[in-house]
Amino acid sequence: MTTPSASTRTSPWRPAAEVPGHALLAIDGTEVGNGVHLAIEIGPQSKVGSDYFRAFLTAEGIGRTAEPFLWGLINRGPFPGFNWVEVTDSTNRVSLDSGDEVEIPEGIDLQVIAALATLVPSGGHLMCEYDSKQRATTARALMANVPPVATPLGAMMFAAGCGVAFTDWYISEGGREGARKLQGFRAIDDAHDDRRGREMLASLERFMPQARDLDWDIQAAVRPLAEAAITMLRARFDIPDGPLGPGGV
Repeated sequence: MTTPSASTRTSPWRPAAEVPGHALLAIDGTEVGNGVHLAIEIGPQSKVGSDYFRAFLTAEGIGRTAEPFLWGLINRGPFPGFNWVEVTDSTNRVSLDSGDEVEIPEGIDLQVIAALATLVPSGGHLMCEYDSKQRATTARALMANVPPVATPLGAMMFAAGCGVAFTDWYISEGGREGARKLQGFRAIDDAHDDRRGREMLASLERFMPQARDLDWDIQAAVRPLAEAAITMLRARFDIPDGPLGPGGV
C-alpha cells in the first residue's frame, strides 16, 4: 500500500471525481472552449454547511493551469432559495506549469458562467463577485446605475438563465460578506419569468435615453448589451418597435 504524503493527508481539496454524488460533478470536465475543460476541486465546508470549490482549466497540449482561476461556494437545501452558487473570487490571467501566463478569453468566461448556472435550479440564484480586475467595467457601470442586465457580467448571467431579476450587493452586509457581488435569480416558474421580464424591459427602455450621460467607455460597453436585451425581450413578448405606452408592458 502506498502511504500518502503529508501534503496529501492535510490538503482540504479533492478532485470532484473523488466526491461521489456531489453536485459539482455535473460540470467537472465541461468543455468551455475549443479543447479547454473545467477541472473542479471541492474543499471544506463553511460554517453554514456550504462547500468551497475552486476551478482550474485544462487544455489539450498544455495541461492544467498551475493555479485556480475561480473560487466559490455551493449550497444545497430543501427550499428553492437555499440552492445557490457563489463565485467569491476570479481572475482572467493564470500561470501554466511552464511558467508562462495566459489571459482567459471572454468566450471562455461566458461558458464558465453558463456551466455554473446549470447548477442553479428554479428559484435558486447565482452570485458573482465584481471586485476583481476583469470585472472593473461592470463595477463602474453598476455604480453609474446601469441596469445589471446591461453590464458585462449581468448580461452573461442573464444569457445563462440566472438573470430574471438581480440584486446588487454593493455594500458587504455587516462588513463580513466579502467582495461586492451581483446576485442573479432563476425564475421560479413561467409566470415569474414573464412578470420579471416585462419589468426588466420597462427598466431598460427608461435607461436608454439616460445612457448618453455615461462616460464614453461605459456607454460603448453597455449600450449594445442593453439594446440586445431589449430586442430579445420585445421579440419574446411580441412587442413591436417603438416607445412603450405609459403603463409600460
